[in-house]
Amino acid sequence: MKWLRRKQREGDLEREIRADLELEAAEQRERGLAAEEARHAARRAFGNPTLIQEEVRAVWGWTWAGQLVQDARYALRTTRGNPAFSAAAIVSLALGIGANTAIFSVMDALLMRFLPVRNPGELVELMIVQQGRPGDSFSYPPVAALAARKDIFAGLAAFTTYTFNVTSRGETVRVPGAWVTGEFYQALGVEPFASRLLTPEDDKPGAPPVAVLSYAWWKGHYAGDFGVVGRTIEIENQPVAIVGISPRGFEGATVGSAANLTLPLNALSQLFPERSRMLQAEAEWLRVLARPQPGISRAQAQARLAVVWPQLVSTAVTPRMIPKRRDVLLKSSIDLIPGGTGFSNLRRQFQRPLYVLLAITGLVLLIACANFANLLLARGTARAREIALRFAIGAGRGRVVRQLLTESVLLSVAGAALGIVFAAFAGRTLLGLLSTGGFDPITLDLAPDVRVLLFTTGAALATGILFGLVPALRATASGPAAALKSGSGIAPGPGGALRSRLLPALVASQVALSMVLLVGAGLFVRTFQNLLERDPGFRSEGVLVVELDARRAGYNDAHTAALYEEILHGFQRIPGVASASISSNTPLNGGVWSEPVSLNGQMTAESVHVNVVGPRYFETLGTPLVLGRDFGEADRAGAPPAAIVNEAFVRKYLPEGRPLGQQLTIRVAAATTATIVGVVRSTVATSLREQAPPFVYLPYFQHGDDLAWAAYEIRAQGSLARTAALVNEQLRARFSGTPAQIRETALTEQVGRTLVQERTLAALGAGFGALALILAALGLYGLLAYMVARSTNEIGIRMALGARRAEVLALVLKSALRLLALGIAVGIPVAWAGTRWIGAMLFGLRGTDPLTAIAAAGLLSATALAAALVPALRAARVDPLVALRYE
Repeated sequence: MKWLRRKQREGDLEREIRADLELEAAEQRERGLAAEEARHAARRAFGNPTLIQEEVRAVWGWTWAGQLVQDARYALRTTRGNPAFSAAAIVSLALGIGANTAIFSVMDALLMRFLPVRNPGELVELMIVQQGRPGDSFSYPPVAALAARKDIFAGLAAFTTYTFNVTSRGETVRVPGAWVTGEFYQALGVEPFASRLLTPEDDKPGAPPVAVLSYAWWKGHYAGDFGVVGRTIEIENQPVAIVGISPRGFEGATVGSAANLTLPLNALSQLFPERSRMLQAEAEWLRVLARPQPGISRAQAQARLAVVWPQLVSTAVTPRMIPKRRDVLLKSSIDLIPGGTGFSNLRRQFQRPLYVLLAITGLVLLIACANFANLLLARGTARAREIALRFAIGAGRGRVVRQLLTESVLLSVAGAALGIVFAAFAGRTLLGLLSTGGFDPITLDLAPDVRVLLFTTGAALATGILFGLVPALRATASGPAAALKSGSGIAPGPGGALRSRLLPALVASQVALSMVLLVGAGLFVRTFQNLLERDPGFRSEGVLVVELDARRAGYNDAHTAALYEEILHGFQRIPGVASASISSNTPLNGGVWSEPVSLNGQMTAESVHVNVVGPRYFETLGTPLVLGRDFGEADRAGAPPAAIVNEAFVRKYLPEGRPLGQQLTIRVAAATTATIVGVVRSTVATSLREQAPPFVYLPYFQHGDDLAWAAYEIRAQGSLARTAALVNEQLRARFSGTPAQIRETALTEQVGRTLVQERTLAALGAGFGALALILAALGLYGLLAYMVARSTNEIGIRMALGARRAEVLALVLKSALRLLALGIAVGIPVAWAGTRWIGAMLFGLRGTDPLTAIAAAGLLSATALAAALVPALRAARVDPLVALRYE
């Protein structure tokens, strides 16, 4: 109805204006003017009808909505009318906004998004503070004691990730899952999608093992069959009943790791009887989320825990603990932090790199925005006549500025829409890069939520308004008389009539920002190269690592050592195997075994790394023996206990340099006193960035009965893939149809997984640096092409007066060189100032590394000059006769 009334008022207004014009024309005819002259005189006397209509509408009120619709329609027409300009602007912004949205989506999913549970803001995460350092790992007994404190917590959920072997129809598959306490779902406030979830009754000792499926795995693996509920499946060679399905979207409390199977912790002793000690106080492997009782704030709950924890801490220690460790635990305290976003080790690993990547993509967006502003400025100049005509017929400056802003916002919104599509692809690519750091892929929900959509919308509107405002004001700064004049050239050199310094300033800023990005990318690439080239103390090329846990195939601890030795001999007989050995651990696999050591009766100040290795271990890994002997076949049970230490151990604990024959005491299953028989070169343990730590190596076949797993190292003489196939063939023949845990990987791949942060920063930094380089080159090319086109007349005059083509070419290139030099001069100190934020992420070089800056400047200069050469050659080819007639 309002629309009909407005249409009626518009019609009445037009008829009234028409009637007034006709009356005025009639009066003019009565004064003796001819009909045509009377009409013109009436229009002059009456004024601009369009302007009068605008003024009348303003009196009606709420005209802004109608004008906005008009502006939007006109903006759509102008966008369609200039497809090349529109495409360049939209794609430029899409790359900048899309890159930022991709990084922000991953940050949102990993760092900020609440768990899909009831009132997630109420949840807290428990941290155990030891010697002033907070930790997030608890053992089962104190978890049970804390869960019993209903005066503080309405519910408490402990959990950890695990990968289960599920056997179905004779085929065994690995399924990511979780061990949880019985209160897990109740404490989090999760309702079942089908049947029921785990309860405290399921987590009591002796309760039959049950499991809950995630909605996604039920949908994918069981095709949404509700009949699976109540069915028994085989997990770790044991029957387990499926009691329910968790709701859609909930895949556990560990962000980034999907829990497709969830089992109660006390089922551990039934699936793995030999691992029952994991439920004792020595095993700290559980993370804890809790929901305080209604009316109790986080601060109040922490205050109560400060009183209660000293009474409960005895559940976290045992008489078997080392006295120093027991004392540390007894003096510990509990801290509470917000827990609504769940737990994730990935946050600790990737939080800082993601912020760095967000800063990098922010610079890319600024460069894209500068390109956008350049395009709008050039387009405003090209539309000077159109804008002048609008002024001449009565349009106000504010109205024209609003129209131009509407066009820029429309372009930025279109760029943001395309950027969301780009972000979906880029986000998956980033997730793939981050997933190279582990065996299981990282699972994050990257679907845009309110936060991501607000971020993208804000970026689009800010870009359209901020970077569209100055070009709009610039385009409307001249009056209609000046704008309607022709021949306003802009010369490429200092003698030209360049009226605005804004275009060159924007291009110089693009060059400076590109310089900052290229320096950062160079630092990350060189850090990655330095780590790859670092000598870790072993040679990873041509080595296959096989990790085996035969207990899942029904072998008990009494038989595994003999089995593992038999398998080792089988590997050694494979054609193409140069050497093979066995150990409890392999370099850079993420596992650490450390024990306190007593040397000649004196306890070391801190624990040292321990590895139990077989004969030829050091030969297989290419770690040189520096002194003494290697372990041999004779070093087995019943022989004198032997030990080998590395150079780092000797430097720290035996500075006098006579290690052979020294006695050290170390605990494996029981305390063992061994004689040092050799010294090997030091190797890194957990990271290529670290200094090699002190190591003690013990003979595998003296301690194999105390170990339930084995890691094999196999050095191939020829094709590693061929050797891996033969190894896999042997293992399949022995363990076919059993859930034995077998994992094969090349040692080079295992080393590479420790560099996921560096690889991601190097790859994305180089990619975004290249994008910034292209955008800066396009900006420089656009500016020079615009200047040459606007200065064609002046160039023609110069050439007509005798200027040579080489001089014109040099004139244009000098303009490019000035902008390039200014951008580099500003960019290098800005880049060096910014490197203090990433100094801890570099390796083998400083943030102010001059070689990186020189290389970045050289690459930027070469690209910029190549971009400048095209318009420069075009200027040099100008025909003076044609140019003198050019307007």
